[in-house]
Amino acid sequence: MQDESDRIIDYFRSTVEDLTPSSARDEARVLFAPASFDPEVVQRFSSILSDTELGKAGTFLTAELQNRFIQRRAFRRFCAARALESNGASLSNFVFDETGEGRPYLSRAPKLWFSFSSFRFGFLGAWSFTHGVGVDIEDQTQDLETVEVAEQFFSDEEAKMIDEAGAVERARSFFRLWSLKESALKSIGEGLPFGLDAFGFELSPDLRVSRAPAEYGGPDRFRPHLIEGNTTCAALVTHLR
Repeated sequence: MQDESDRIIDYFRSTVEDLTPSSARDEARVLFAPASFDPEVVQRFSSILSDTELGKAGTFLTAELQNRFIQRRAFRRFCAARALESNGASLSNFVFDETGEGRPYLSRAPKLWFSFSSFRFGFLGAWSFTHGVGVDIEDQTQDLETVEVAEQFFSDEEAKMIDEAGAVERARSFFRLWSLKESALKSIGEGLPFGLDAFGFELSPDLRVSRAPAEYGGPDRFRPHLIEGNTTCAALVTHLR
């Protein structure tokens, strides 16, 4: 088991990219791991998962979804080991619990805040000892009716901005706002049921939080960051607890 754990750590070290925004390095750390489509790699990842996790993986209807779940759980163990600087410990020892709202945490380090997100081609993980953190990554090539979705879940001002944008900028702005809103919700330990409209953002001339729940300190307690790739849009939001 230890040999397998060491191989997995070596694999992640060789493939993981640090995407922490320079402006957030004093608050959080963000890592990206590309997805592997090699069955041998996925089988190796499965060796450090618990029986419960393997059983849950088996409930997914397709091999692609099963493999993504296995990789997601292996990656978050790797992030836990990195966050705690645990040299030599088997990744199988890093077992996450979840709050009622689904936020993953380590019982052995309850003050350490984690957030994770994934899409077909990769996995994003973030952690902080001092702030609540949230990350989200979105595939900008998704075919969505962005105006209709924005009108349903965003503020009137945000929906109007997306409606009036050109085709290319419309999709870009939509996924920026969506990823920021999801990240902000995660930074307070909440999920989508809390409401995407609980947070508001302005993208220009400078990125800022324009609206946030008063019970969490309002906009001044949050800092948003965008992490953009060629086909993806990702966000990090930190919350001063």
